[in-house]
Amino acid sequence: MKQNATLAPIRINSSNIDLGEALPRKVQEEILHVAETHFGHLKHATVGFTRDGHWYCCTINVQVGNLKMIIAEATATNCNQAFDLALAKIGNQLLRRKKRAADSRRVQPPAAAHA
Repeated sequence: MKQNATLAPIRINSSNIDLGEALPRKVQEEILHVAETHFGHLKHATVGFTRDGHWYCCTINVQVGNLKMIIAEATATNCNQAFDLALAKIGNQLLRRKKRAADSRRVQPPAAAHA
């Protein structure tokens, strides 16, 4: 039961695409993993898949902790590749924000007094 409660904040949408069973499971597991790796708590996530000709587009919206919504989009020849590319962008953005937060918490040395 705990697993269903953990996976609840992730919503997966698709437009005229059959995602099967494996892709939604992968999406939920990997988004939770990335969010927990960088910030520990996923507030909400939405993943959308669309098709444009021979290309598949994946859009990921993630909110982690008290941060603003993070959005990433990628296009590839299949849904799995598009998701992997978009998730890598989310991971990079979370890492940058984590570094910024750590830098802002560091105590700056006092300015030297002029003699």
